[in-house]
Amino acid sequence: MATEDTARVCLITTGGTIASIYDSATHALRPGLSVDALLERLPKGLGNVEVIKRELFELDSANAQPYHWQQIAAAVKSVSEEIDDLSGIVVTHGTDTMCYSSAAVSFMIQDFGKPIVFTGAQISATVPWSDGPRNLLDAIRLAAFGDLGETCVVFNGEVHRATRTKKVRVNSYDAFDSMDPSPIGILARDIVLYDRRRHRDHTLVPRFDTRLDDRVFLLKVFPGMPPQILARIVDIGYQGIVIEGYGSGNVPTNENALTGNILQAVDQGCTVVISSQCAFGQADLSLYEVGRAAMEVGAISAYDMTSEAALVKLAWVLGHTHDEDRIKEMMAINYADEMSLAGR
Repeated sequence: MATEDTARVCLITTGGTIASIYDSATHALRPGLSVDALLERLPKGLGNVEVIKRELFELDSANAQPYHWQQIAAAVKSVSEEIDDLSGIVVTHGTDTMCYSSAAVSFMIQDFGKPIVFTGAQISATVPWSDGPRNLLDAIRLAAFGDLGETCVVFNGEVHRATRTKKVRVNSYDAFDSMDPSPIGILARDIVLYDRRRHRDHTLVPRFDTRLDDRVFLLKVFPGMPPQILARIVDIGYQGIVIEGYGSGNVPTNENALTGNILQAVDQGCTVVISSQCAFGQADLSLYEVGRAAMEVGAISAYDMTSEAALVKLAWVLGHTHDEDRIKEMMAINYADEMSLAGR
């Protein structure tokens, strides 16, 4: 790993609030700051950290699409092959869909052996009280010197595993939280990283695999939801559906029962995964009759994956296979610490 004497970090910018400027024509914020403008807002001098700059795109993350995940992963692959002695990668990104993009990169780039750090801001870096400069400096510091070998989100002094992260606050500086377990580290006077993290490992051979089938739908169950919506989703071409069930993954089985439509979707070759609407906990389809009924007609449990990670993982898995048994097998594999109940 790099020492605090020397480090080379690649900064890949993709837009987001951190890079936003006020547009007088629309009277609204839009991405517009260059990578140089972002770096100018950091404290002068980064010690012996050399920052290699790559501007990928200027995008409000609300407009991010799955192919943007692939472009970020491809950019990481490119710079890792071009730059010798790279200590780590920093990706600036909008907060709205950062958890999707960072989770996708976790699946697309495995065994990287170095930090891939996503960060952003709640307030544009052009504003004096922006959290952007601090977050960016923390991200660069972690990428340069942190003993970490995985993709993460750095925000408000915390280090979150990418596949366990959810945006939970709209306006506060602490926009993100880890969904069981807690953050994997903090950035204070020292870089403090917890034992359950993946360590740096320069002996690993990175695996880059950006295959995706983005025909995956995320559906939240609500009282009175017409079950026919599942058939409509399948009819318009979706190959996978992540259903956010109640509690431990429960779905209606009496009035507006979903089980018949889940069975129909599975019979038509559509994979159905059930996660929980709850931020903390897991989908345990064996616990209640209303969950077991879904499992018995072919639904797969997301266990304790976040809905965002489950959607991204399913898209990545479907990019590799549409064989029912192989899909179930891959969804149960813990690729990027996205779940703690792997292999159940």
